[in-house]
Amino acid sequence: MNNQNLPQTPKTFIKTITIVHLALLVGQVIFSVLVFTITKSTVIDLTNTKDPFLFVAPILAISCFIASNFMYKLRLNEAINKPTLKGKLMGYQAALIIRCALLEGPSLFGIVTYMVTRNFLFLLISGLIILYFITIRPTKDKIANDLNLDYEDKMQFDSEDVLV
Repeated sequence: MNNQNLPQTPKTFIKTITIVHLALLVGQVIFSVLVFTITKSTVIDLTNTKDPFLFVAPILAISCFIASNFMYKLRLNEAINKPTLKGKLMGYQAALIIRCALLEGPSLFGIVTYMVTRNFLFLLISGLIILYFITIRPTKDKIANDLNLDYEDKMQFDSEDVLV
């Protein structure tokens, strides 16, 4: 079996990475809507200080938010220093997937915690993560800006038919 990568154009790269992001986003949204509809009663309860999830979920969300941005910038800096556009794009893809994974974890944790405890606060935390997830959607302009593409790479990235 041949393990070589298929030829890829900037257009197919953007399409692929957008589909990956959208799939991760839709999974969270569908799961949260499903859990919300099957959960009988919901309340926002901040008084039950014996509930460890009341502390774990927000701390996990904040920690993973910070870690996702840190790891994204770290991997992005590595990608920027790659000599070819293909290397930069593959580095960007890895950075974005790590960022999304670090955000999706606490979101799913919040949804499951809401399902178990029926405390709507956890679903709100997941909702905030999902809203942020929407804002980091990869677009052609964001990719070019984040990678600080030089003139030559930008011209290659803008021509959608050129193989990278």
